[in-house]
Amino acid sequence: MYKKFIPLVLILMIFASLFTSASGSAESSDVWTSRADITEARAGAAIVEYGGKIYAFGGVANSDQSYTGSKQKTTYVYDPSSDSWSKKSDMPTARAGATAAVVGDKIYVIGGYYDNTSGVTLRTPKVEVYSPDSNSWTTTTPMTVGRSWAASAVVGDSIYVVGGANESGVIVSTVESLNTTTGVWSTKKNLTIAVNGPGTAVYNGKIYIFGGWKQFNSPISSNSIYEYDPTSNTWATKTNLLTATAAAAVATLNGKMYILGGNNGSAYISTVQIYDPIENSVSPFTNLTTSRSQSGAAVVNGKLYIIGGTTGTTNGILNTVETINVEETPEPTATVSPEPTIEPTPTITPTPSPTVTPSPTPEQPTGDRAILVITMNSGLEKEFGLSMAEVNSFITWYENKQSGIGTASYAINKHDNNKGPFTNRKDYVIFNKILTFEVSEYTAK
Repeated sequence: MYKKFIPLVLILMIFASLFTSASGSAESSDVWTSRADITEARAGAAIVEYGGKIYAFGGVANSDQSYTGSKQKTTYVYDPSSDSWSKKSDMPTARAGATAAVVGDKIYVIGGYYDNTSGVTLRTPKVEVYSPDSNSWTTTTPMTVGRSWAASAVVGDSIYVVGGANESGVIVSTVESLNTTTGVWSTKKNLTIAVNGPGTAVYNGKIYIFGGWKQFNSPISSNSIYEYDPTSNTWATKTNLLTATAAAAVATLNGKMYILGGNNGSAYISTVQIYDPIENSVSPFTNLTTSRSQSGAAVVNGKLYIIGGTTGTTNGILNTVETINVEETPEPTATVSPEPTIEPTPTITPTPSPTVTPSPTPEQPTGDRAILVITMNSGLEKEFGLSMAEVNSFITWYENKQSGIGTASYAINKHDNNKGPFTNRKDYVIFNKILTFEVSEYTAK
């Protein structure tokens, strides 16, 4: 039986690790390089990756802070393949300091600052939904209270919103969850501390919260990392960041979380920190070219991008886009010394060399076809009769998407289930809706 997360190539890699040292750390083989500037300078924009492109929603352009600047409703999209920006349909509400999350083929822009008719900055509970495919906006159920600089993360069909500052300007530890299928918000267990502008990332169905401001006056930034388990509705304290930070950009690549820049409470920083959720460890990475906060980050095709932000100085709003290659650098391969040669003596018969027992052959497929059973997080099971080549293609897509690379959906040919007049029927499965899958191999007769 073939289980989730164990493609054939992984078995071979594990087998090979018996002979070489394959542990490595994320290191840069490059430096931060400039790409096409965003159309307008932006700080406090909500930035996400979808379909291999990077979307930026709202933000401010005429102040060193998203709170004091004129809030924008623009939507810009960056295509790394052509290194170009284009403008899309405006948000219904101009805002900054919002958070954005992708579920299926929709992008949810949540909360943030807005300016009322008197020019006073307020916080909104609004949730507006953008469809990249139709370049159109709709609205869904708002949060219970307005919040700015909250963090958001997606597990399954639900969006979790953590922390931020409420409509009264009070920093909160509140956690709310939006079921995007029903449009219903529910309250979850509060974060251990109240933080404004924390960073967030998801790994293996758990949510990680990084840093954030603990107070407004005489700002103090947190160096804490917390882990939330949606299944048990519990929080756990993890190791600390190397440097406290707030309003940092966060992106996930190869199962590791990159915390870029931010404000350490007394200054804007260029520090980049990597959190490894498996090892529960933090390590440094190549610094940014400019100290900045209120920027956004995303990963496309194995490259890390940082967009805009502010340096905290007059006219310090940035329009820059920079990227860096990240690769797993293995440690040197261990060298095995040859066995010493034993010289025979005239009176002693030489001892024959011991017979070398061949190493076990890595597990190979036991058949050329398989039944792929995909269990959705709704409990629905989908079953497909496929060739092993098709199964391995599906697993490759799944593993890549888990690392933040690839499309949100995958098309599976239904083959013998192509009923009626159709020449071809495909079942599209959405990554965020897959709970687990298994593969049962067999040989076609």
